[in-house]
Amino acid sequence: MKDSPETHEPDLQADRDFLIRWRQSSARDTAIMLRASLLRRTNPELVKDVEKQAKPSLSPVD
Repeated sequence: MKDSPETHEPDLQADRDFLIRWRQSSARDTAIMLRASLLRRTNPELVKDVEKQAKPSLSPVD
C-alpha cells in the first residue's frame, strides 16, 4: 500500500524549514551540509520552492 501525500506532509514541512534556516545561516557544520546536499538531490522541487521564498543569505553586489 502506498503512503498518502498527507503522511509525508510533516516531513516535507520539516525539510522546508531546515532549508530556509540553512540558506540564512553559515553552513560550517558537516552534518548540516550533508543534509542540505541530500535534500537538493532528492527533492529539487522543494529546493526551488524554498529559494523563491527565502531571502538570500548574502546581499547582491551592486
